[in-house]
Amino acid sequence: MSPEYRVILERMRSSAGVVRRAVEAAPPGRFGQPPRKGEWSALETLTHLRDVVVHVYGLRIRRLLYEEAPVFADFDEEDYRRASLARGETVGSLLDTIVAEHEQLARLLQALPDANWSRQGRHPSLGVMSIEFLARRVGEHAEEHAAQIVEATGIGAGGARAGD
Repeated sequence: MSPEYRVILERMRSSAGVVRRAVEAAPPGRFGQPPRKGEWSALETLTHLRDVVVHVYGLRIRRLLYEEAPVFADFDEEDYRRASLARGETVGSLLDTIVAEHEQLARLLQALPDANWSRQGRHPSLGVMSIEFLARRVGEHAEEHAAQIVEATGIGAGGARAGD
């Protein structure tokens, strides 16, 4: 495996730790409270993060491992997040799933021949996506949302990046 792909896998794994530390440092009573009107609470952010890593990045990467040039469906983030929140999943359960999915994806990609990292699928409106692109997004997305969890729970920025 090339050093570049090793770095992607390490970031995938380490970003799950960044999310874990943000969640563990947060006061439990702050997860359901948005930091400002119209913004997501830490619970909403964590729910979104889990839904995206499982149903978007994870599913698309797995399809690229086994299918030739798949066409990816749209992901209705708002409906998924709303349905997930309605189920009343705990912060701990959401976090466990995020960490496990990051690790599972890293394990799947660990044995991937370098030439296969460029395997591509297509999203009707977002265009071409490769395994490499999606794998990079797993780590980036987790770090972005860990920063939002830090902000939403008021535990301080600590050098985390904001945004999504």
